[in-house]
Amino acid sequence: MIGRRGLAAAVLAVPALAHAQEVPRTVTLVVPFSAGSVVDIMARPFAEALRAALDPGTAVVVLNRDGGGGSVGAAAVASARPDGATLFFGPSGMLTTRPFLVAGLPYAWGALEPVCQTFENIFLMVVPANSPFRTVADVLAAARAKEEAMSWGDAGIGTVGNLIALELGRRAGVSMTHVPYRSSPQQIIDTQSGALAFSMTTFATVRGTDLRVLAVAADERQPGLPDVPTLKELGFPVDWRGFGGILVPRRTPPALRARLEAACLRAAADAGYRTIADNTGQVVAPLGAIPFGARLEAEYRNAGTFLREMGLAQGDAR
Repeated sequence: MIGRRGLAAAVLAVPALAHAQEVPRTVTLVVPFSAGSVVDIMARPFAEALRAALDPGTAVVVLNRDGGGGSVGAAAVASARPDGATLFFGPSGMLTTRPFLVAGLPYAWGALEPVCQTFENIFLMVVPANSPFRTVADVLAAARAKEEAMSWGDAGIGTVGNLIALELGRRAGVSMTHVPYRSSPQQIIDTQSGALAFSMTTFATVRGTDLRVLAVAADERQPGLPDVPTLKELGFPVDWRGFGGILVPRRTPPALRARLEAACLRAAADAGYRTIADNTGQVVAPLGAIPFGARLEAEYRNAGTFLREMGLAQGDAR
């Protein structure tokens, strides 16, 4: 039997629980990269679609918290109150690979919980327009002949493009010189000039350039590149993929996460968001919290194993 004190406590807890499950009147979508980046460009129409999918009167604003390869933004969300007011919009790597690469991060695996997947990035292996390399096999043959003279560019250690290139090299039995870039435009310029033998970069950064695409890191050929083979077709089943979505701070109430998940999936179906995604070379690939979480878990496990084997891990990310 519940006593008077217990009954009073239960009654007082009901409004508090109901309040915890409400979506705040202002929701901040934290983007871990600068304004004008591809992720930022995607986040803005998504914020508008999410506003429409949430309760009437809810405001959704985009806040850029760039720095630390995306970890500054991830840390900001991880340390926020788990009340649905602060959401992370970005790629998976901040959670699945970054903790292995940087010792002393203020967050670790599990600090952010999945709400829904909203996009995928398609990565390409590209060479200059005047490159003598016509195929991936040409690049690898040249690398075997002069490994130290061969260089490739990507967005930095532990990024998806970097993991793809490293695994390709390992599977092919070659090693080359890595050149990391903080600026995608500079990476493209250096690839076009021939300063790099090739680059691993996203479809978005290549569109409108004269770079020659040798292969796609995807499960199947892409509609915009029907004649370009996948790495898997060429005998290199490299499984790293670019993907991301909405995450919230750990301990966000399940009922609130469920409401955000439903709104997130509706927003991902928005025509305006899908148009921007297509224009920027992204793929809208919505997944609910459970499959998105499973995908994150798999990448986290695989990244830990791979980065340790490559000698890049800085310790246990847990």
